[in-house]
Amino acid sequence: MKVTVRLYGTLRKRFSGYRAEQGLEIFIPDEATARDLLDHLKIMESLGPVVAMEGRIMKPDDKIDQGADIRIFQTVHGG
Repeated sequence: MKVTVRLYGTLRKRFSGYRAEQGLEIFIPDEATARDLLDHLKIMESLGPVVAMEGRIMKPDDKIDQGADIRIFQTVHGG
């Protein structure tokens, strides 16, 4: 299935030619989860990614909908 992924923070720099206004159109298997998407994009959990679909923060095992608009944010740490 095809989904659109928009990246935020330093995650944008990981994909050469990334254009924020377009995002990435990618194909993932039907029934893919948020974790599957991160694996497909090679975004490690140690980077602290937060995946949101249609404005809702997803758990790693939540399934992605066909044609979804996905946003991946990188958490900020500090004090």
